[in-house]
Amino acid sequence: MIRIIVTLFLFFSFTLHATNFKANDLTFQDVQLLKQIKEYGQKYDLAYSLMAIAIKESSLGRYQVNVDSYDYGLYQANINTVVKRHEVTNNAFNRNKLAMLLIKDFKFATSNAIAELMFWKSVHGENWLRIWASYNAGFNYDSSRAIKYSNDIKAIISELKNVEELNS
Repeated sequence: MIRIIVTLFLFFSFTLHATNFKANDLTFQDVQLLKQIKEYGQKYDLAYSLMAIAIKESSLGRYQVNVDSYDYGLYQANINTVVKRHEVTNNAFNRNKLAMLLIKDFKFATSNAIAELMFWKSVHGENWLRIWASYNAGFNYDSSRAIKYSNDIKAIISELKNVEELNS
């Protein structure tokens, strides 16, 4: 029972933080991480999408493990999707190994997020609201949860574009 209460508390506190993102609340370390994300994402025209997803999904790495949904890392990649993408046997050892890489290896986590976004871009073209919704909900991109997620990403991107340190 306590685990459920703690999980709900963490979920709601995380949701409030990510949804009500304010660029003025960014720390120096947050800005440095965002610059690193931006650098990796620019090549694919995904810089702001990746930055916003990292904010929404893990509060810039503050919450990198979701044991309920099996999502891990800065961008909360679903472990079963990552196992399939890397074409390894879906067993406990490989899931744990990949989960640890998603948590500890920035480049690995970022390359997986880029691959996921590029996949959805191939499905939806330049419809970014659908791309972001699908990042969260797969082919259920028209669900109310996915639409809300997509609108949150759009709002976070709008805030990020006003952060002088990221745009210099």
